[in-house]
Amino acid sequence: MRMVLLRHDLPDGSSHFDWMVEPSDPGRGLVSFRVHTRIDHPEITRFEAERIGEHRRDYLSYEGPVSGGRGMVTRVANGDAIWLTDRVDSIVLQGHLGGARGTWRGLKTPEAWRFERQEASPGETSAPP
Repeated sequence: MRMVLLRHDLPDGSSHFDWMVEPSDPGRGLVSFRVHTRIDHPEITRFEAERIGEHRRDYLSYEGPVSGGRGMVTRVANGDAIWLTDRVDSIVLQGHLGGARGTWRGLKTPEAWRFERQEASPGETSAPP
């Protein structure tokens, strides 16, 4: 499955990042999170995220204006993932996003989703071939 990190610049001058992952179910939209840091950097191993609504798969390759005057998106990283767990309260992905590789484990808390990424061990495959 593919994943992407988009910088979303809003009309008010603020910005955030949208992390979107292709689900294993072809009938679903992208599993999407709003994050406030570049999670594609190898040194970022923990972060919080807000789950947002599923997005169209077009966003895996789209850059440009967002409909309804909601700003502009620019791709800052992309990668591949293997779903290990996809539940209402927990997510586990293995793969790479930009320079970050390993296993992302996310747990839903009352405040936000909390993710931790563990680096792949030497010789361990962290993305599909």
